[in-house]
Amino acid sequence: MKRKYGRSVTVKVTGDHALVRFDRGVNRNAIDQDTLLALTQVAQDLALSLEIHTVVLTGAKDIFSAGIDLKDPQKWNDEQAGLLERRDVAQRGARLCRLWEELPQLTIAAIEGAAVGGAVALALACDWRVASQSSFLYLPEAKVGLNMGWGAIPRMVNMLGAARTKRAILLAERFGAEQALDWGLLDEVCEPGQAVAVAQSLAKRASESPAAIIRMTKESVNQVANAMNRLGIYMDADQALVCRDSVEGAQARAGFLSAGRA
Repeated sequence: MKRKYGRSVTVKVTGDHALVRFDRGVNRNAIDQDTLLALTQVAQDLALSLEIHTVVLTGAKDIFSAGIDLKDPQKWNDEQAGLLERRDVAQRGARLCRLWEELPQLTIAAIEGAAVGGAVALALACDWRVASQSSFLYLPEAKVGLNMGWGAIPRMVNMLGAARTKRAILLAERFGAEQALDWGLLDEVCEPGQAVAVAQSLAKRASESPAAIIRMTKESVNQVANAMNRLGIYMDADQALVCRDSVEGAQARAGFLSAGRA
């Protein structure tokens, strides 16, 4: 069974497994508001399913995603909107990642090519991450004049520790697959073009355990690992609005776009 959400998200269900793919086919698969809202709805629907036990999330075949779409008018051209509406839009990324993190199913992100910014944050919300050897992770937020939002910081601290989290964000270094694996951002590295297949193989192995045990284990681990997360991210959206509306933020984004990096 295959179902489409929005313009660019598909969910293919085979037995007790779901493959979720978002692929706009343009702009390096950057996440626009339509894609973000579609992925949010997918998570809400999956959360209600007792038949699906594992989920693989992937982007385009040659690139996971360039992150939030810096050219999306629905995101950035909101001068006439009120503060309530603007905060709601700013909170969408964190809401999306929280819904994916809280899914009862085992979730695995399958990464080919680049995963940038918000796309990394989304992948971190999954239980495991598989990436091809040619892939890389990149967090340019500081260089774009934005905070690292979408609830990513506490998840990164859990995986990397405080010092490496600061380095990854503030230096905006690109992590090749092997370095990301060594640091703990990835769980497995595979041959190019095989990320989905390897992720689905892991999902199949996990599904050999009773579904209830998978869910109980995930819930227990997440409760311990994420107990303090809300304290670290409750201001994400407001920080995002302050940063994006600042002179420095506008200048940084303009420079980033003019350099052809988005």
